[in-house]
Amino acid sequence: MLNHYTYGALPVLKSYQQALAHWEKTIPIRGDVNGTKPAGRRDQKWLAIYIRDTDKAVCVGSTWHKGQGRAMLEYHPDGRVVIGMQISASCRERIQRIAGLHIQRKYNEDWVLATAYVDGEEVVGHYPLQLKHNSPRKAAFIISENKSATYLNPVPTYKHTINRQEKAKLTKQYKPFMDYVEAMSKLSADETVHTEWSKESKDNPRLPMLDHNARKELGLSVHSLKWSSEGPAEFIKLVDSGDTESWYKAMVWLSAGHWRILLSDAKLDVIHMLYGQHRDELFTKERVDAGKCIYDRYARYFR
Repeated sequence: MLNHYTYGALPVLKSYQQALAHWEKTIPIRGDVNGTKPAGRRDQKWLAIYIRDTDKAVCVGSTWHKGQGRAMLEYHPDGRVVIGMQISASCRERIQRIAGLHIQRKYNEDWVLATAYVDGEEVVGHYPLQLKHNSPRKAAFIISENKSATYLNPVPTYKHTINRQEKAKLTKQYKPFMDYVEAMSKLSADETVHTEWSKESKDNPRLPMLDHNARKELGLSVHSLKWSSEGPAEFIKLVDSGDTESWYKAMVWLSAGHWRILLSDAKLDVIHMLYGQHRDELFTKERVDAGKCIYDRYARYFR
């Protein structure tokens, strides 16, 4: 949370004209070779206000994003106010102070309170921003003084429901592999290290783990499955092959990046990867009424 001094030092800019006037009257930081003009406190020069050369937009954002064509807030000559990048908690507070946009973090998603035209109808409500890292999408608004902001490119809201029959088929299909993992972890368990604080027990032992060199000899990635974009698909291929050698590789890979992962955590990781790789068969997407902020427990598989 921003302190009172930092929050109060930020300007209120709701239009291109106001942003341009603020940029013109702001004095550059003394001694700065780039002539940086701070957007708020003068001792926080990383948050700057500047004019972008490509489209003459007045931008408010961090200096290290200046050369990437993206900014926290972009004020365009045609009147659009754009959130140009994925935002954090402190960014939400700064945007609320500067542009007056009310953004809330709910259900692991950023929702903005605004007016939007959906299917030809004007609806005031909450809409998802859906701004992701390294995504070209930007959220554009027209901000007025006396009424709520108009969201120019709202994203339709959907909710995903799970198909129970397909889930049962998937569970049955991969049960032999899960039984194999459980049996191998219990065979290699060391009962002398079971402690209450580690959540390790006779029924919830840790999976066997190979060191860095041994994993390389098996041709496995040294990185954790969770941090690999292609890892889950390769993991499912190993499991689908059905032979013991591939199953052993898949089981060892589950512990990569961990100190011998617990059986319960490994089962949960496998479920998440299965759901992610079979999401089109498992989930049904349903349209939600415009302006409603809803909880979608399966949205993670579609981000």
